[in-house]
Order: sequence, then structure tokens, then C-alpha cells
Amino acid sequence: MLAVHWTPVNNTKSILKNGIRKSKTGLYCFPLTGIKQLDKWWVNFFNQSRVRARKKYNGIVFRITQEDLPASFGHWVGDRNLNITDLKILEHEYRETVLWRIGEQIAADRSLEDWRDGDKFMPFAKAALKNNPGLLHEHMRSAGFMAFTFEDYEIILSNSIAADRIIKVIPQGNEFGRVIKQRKKIGPVKHRKAFYQSED
Repeated sequence: MLAVHWTPVNNTKSILKNGIRKSKTGLYCFPLTGIKQLDKWWVNFFNQSRVRARKKYNGIVFRITQEDLPASFGHWVGDRNLNITDLKILEHEYRETVLWRIGEQIAADRSLEDWRDGDKFMPFAKAALKNNPGLLHEHMRSAGFMAFTFEDYEIILSNSIAADRIIKVIPQGNEFGRVIKQRKKIGPVKHRKAFYQSED
């Protein structure tokens, strides 16, 4: 399972050299979904909720391994006990969360009684998946559905991540800070000209 850890831009150089160090309460990350708006939900939360000072962030992408566990997975205001001890269980929890939401969506289209009974959500989802095996992947490609399902979720890991496990760095916006800085130096018109010339 791939994950992203968001950190202020000025920490990036140190992290690429020394890795991501866990805090006293663990290492916080988010399951990488491939949906940009969702993967950057925490950055937007940080900058819009005034929980902390507005900053530019970079996402540090890495693969979670068995050695990073025990872990917790769920809403950030929920249970933070590090009780997931197997990587397969963590991946299973992710998949089951998607299925539960699919079942909830199905129940919403049915009677009020079904809507209130959360125990029926999983059977609804599994029955629908049996009839349409592509249903799960279809929902996992839906930005709206996945945001509704995971927008305030987090994974808390027990261990730091070594620098050699970092797969890539993704910017908060569409471009890294150095590109934005270069554009400011040479001006937007010249920057566009240089870009198109480099494409030839």
C-alpha cells in the first residue's frame, strides 16, 4: 500500500537525506488513492482550518511495509490505538471501508429502515459486487465517492521511514516551488516560451 506524508516544503531536503521521523505519537500519513484532490485533502485542511499557520507542503510518497506496523487506520477523531499488526489486515480495512460506503449508498436508495441499519450495508455491497465484479474499481475511480469515504482518514504508523524508501515527492500544487520561483525570475511570457521550446 502506497501512502503520502505531508510536510512543510522547508523540511523536504532533510527528509530526503534522513527519512521521515515519527513523532511521539507515531508517523502520520494518508493512503495514496491517485485522486489528486483527495490525496491533498490534509494540506487543504491545514491551510483552511487555521489549525496551524498557512504553509506550502510537499508530499513524501513511500510504500508501507510490515515493519511499519502496528498501525491504526480511520477517522482522525476516532480510535487511534495502534492495533493493526498485519499489512494484509490494513489493506483489508481499506477495501472494507470502500465496500461499507458502497453498501451505505445502496441503502440510501432503499427504505428508511434499511438506511438506519448499518449492519446491512456490507451485505448490500457484497451482493452488488457479486452481480457486478467491476463495481469496486468503478467506485474507487470516482473522486466524489472516494472523497466522501476517506477525506478525513489517516494512517498512523509505529516507525520512522528511511530515506531510501522514499519513492517520490509530490508538490502541494501542480508545480514544485523551484519551478514557481524560476517563473517569477524570468516572467510568465518568457517562461511559456522556454517551456514550449524545450518541448521541440
